[in-house]
Amino acid sequence: MGVLAVPRDHARIQTSIWRNREFRDLGRDAQHLYFTILSQPTLSYCGVMDWWPNRLAALSAGTDEAEVFAAVKELIEAEFVFVDPNTSELLVRTYVKHDGVLQRVNMGKALGRAMEKVASMPLLDLLIGELGRLYSSQPHLQGWTGLADLYPDDFDRIVAEARAA
Repeated sequence: MGVLAVPRDHARIQTSIWRNREFRDLGRDAQHLYFTILSQPTLSYCGVMDWWPNRLAALSAGTDEAEVFAAVKELIEAEFVFVDPNTSELLVRTYVKHDGVLQRVNMGKALGRAMEKVASMPLLDLLIGELGRLYSSQPHLQGWTGLADLYPDDFDRIVAEARAA
């Protein structure tokens, strides 16, 4: 019998986000959308979720899809998120780094399982690049072991990305 994925029940938001000039340069709607995305229970352990702007609009009274599109455009331009309209997926670029996903071996395994479910090759490539940068700066995180054990090919791509950087 397979192991059921445990949904996220909380979101980590670093208080240092308020010292990030790029984040503070965002408008209120973009900041709100970013926090809304981070707190979605469907956001996977690799920072990817289905991109359904109508559902995000429904979470705030008086908000319509046009406002969500305007806010996500601002987040994309500032490189906080990326969207693949072909697969209807959204990636939070630094989710793994800031959520501490790789602090435990088993969470590295969960990261690999989440990566397996990403349909968008462009988003997966962006994620591998981000993980490569993280590996360069923090190669001793315990989660790398779990990821390497279950997903050696993905881990090898991440290490190669780290070396290329």
